[in-house]
Amino acid sequence: MSRRETFYKRMGIRKSWAKDGHDGIIIRFVIGGPKLEEKNSTLLENKLKEEQKNFGDLIRYSIEDGYNNLHFKMGAAYQWQQKFCSNAEFVMKTDDDTIVDLPRLEFWIDKKFKYDIAQIPNKAAFFGMRLENLPPIRDPGHKWYVSYEHFPGKVFPNYMQGASYFGNGKAIKLIMQHTKEAIGFNMDDILFTGTLAEIANVSRIDYAWIHFRGGNDLIDEEHCEGGIPTVLTYFKQFKKKEEYIESYKEMHSLSCF
Repeated sequence: MSRRETFYKRMGIRKSWAKDGHDGIIIRFVIGGPKLEEKNSTLLENKLKEEQKNFGDLIRYSIEDGYNNLHFKMGAAYQWQQKFCSNAEFVMKTDDDTIVDLPRLEFWIDKKFKYDIAQIPNKAAFFGMRLENLPPIRDPGHKWYVSYEHFPGKVFPNYMQGASYFGNGKAIKLIMQHTKEAIGFNMDDILFTGTLAEIANVSRIDYAWIHFRGGNDLIDEEHCEGGIPTVLTYFKQFKKKEEYIESYKEMHSLSCF
């Protein structure tokens, strides 16, 4: 997921962890339409067109980009995947302030995550940092306010923290088959990996702090299994593209304790 104006973040990703991809990995940046009050809208639109011409890795849709429309953004991403990459074995969602070690991700998919899926009766799961038993915030002035109309329950279903998570292809297909059965609201991670996952009977497997790191820096010697560091993704605030390169180099060269 990426915002229209964060060119340096997308370039930071292209220059760092995305470079370790290969033909079997497709990376796309999902970007919405302009806000009504967007400054320099024409200039920004021209820059986005030039960016797409140079890299061809943007998924663009016309609904206004913004916090209140995040569920449309995630829906657009999954619709694109279902139409153009429906045979993908796994689908990962990350924000543009996230670092991913792709070779390590592939290693742990083969070593662990495929085994986890094999133990599930319907073979459908999300993996990430699972959040549990959290109540909706009912204060209308709060950024994460959720109305009773959008979610009448007292506790959200367990869902994946949204900076980075992934599901296998069957999980994505199942939740997209049930979108008409849920009330849409802007907290996309809850909607797709909580409400819809619950309806579609998609498992949510927690690997918080083992494979998925929150907003904390890495340590010099990380936990490993079989000589391979377990952490494969983490997020932090990046102010310039060079910081992506430095952080990915640090992550990719971790040693084990």
